[in-house]
Amino acid sequence: MGTTQKITTEFTADGFGIIRMLNGQNRLNIDFLTELNSALDRVLSNKDCKALITTSEGKFYSNGIDLDWLLKQPEVIAKKFSSLLHDTLWRIMHFPLPTVAALNGHTFAGGAFMAISHDYRVMRADRGWICWNETHLKLPIGEPLHEVLNTKVWNLDAMREAVVFGRRITAPEAKTLSLVDSVVELDKLIPEAKRLAKHALGNNDIDRNALTMMKSNTYVRKILSSKL
Repeated sequence: MGTTQKITTEFTADGFGIIRMLNGQNRLNIDFLTELNSALDRVLSNKDCKALITTSEGKFYSNGIDLDWLLKQPEVIAKKFSSLLHDTLWRIMHFPLPTVAALNGHTFAGGAFMAISHDYRVMRADRGWICWNETHLKLPIGEPLHEVLNTKVWNLDAMREAVVFGRRITAPEAKTLSLVDSVVELDKLIPEAKRLAKHALGNNDIDRNALTMMKSNTYVRKILSSKL
């Protein structure tokens, strides 16, 4: 198991890399995203790993961008964070393994962007909401993040309810709106995430390069982050 201050990486005997975000609300800032990318590096370096699961513990999967931190930063740091966030979302979207977000709790705004970047999502049945609450925060969603939404959220009802009106979507409704693929009790969250990944893999292993190629061709990134 690999460990950092906020994130752990576990490799299971049945071929899964499980990244656990363990920083309370798991607010997104430069330090957190840097550690997350290091965890993704560890998963990639394990050639026996066949699929990736991300999850957390307690009340939150992720409560979004760390606005208390971001609003105090100079423009150069804010731009660096924005670039890192967009790059991380697309890295997950094009990851060379099946990816599953196991949503143990609330998944808001930036956390919802992270979840939707995975191939599959399984959500805890009894607690937690998923939504993009920027409307209620009176904040715009920038064009690069809209590109993520338009690439991965194809259900117009979901876009209206969860994004435009920023409604807090429960697990059963999220399943109906195709925001998540499965809804289970908390103790079944990781087993169900494994089942979804195994379903994606089928009876044969998928070549990592071939999967990245197909994801890149299917989820086309047009707006590239500016490098500082």
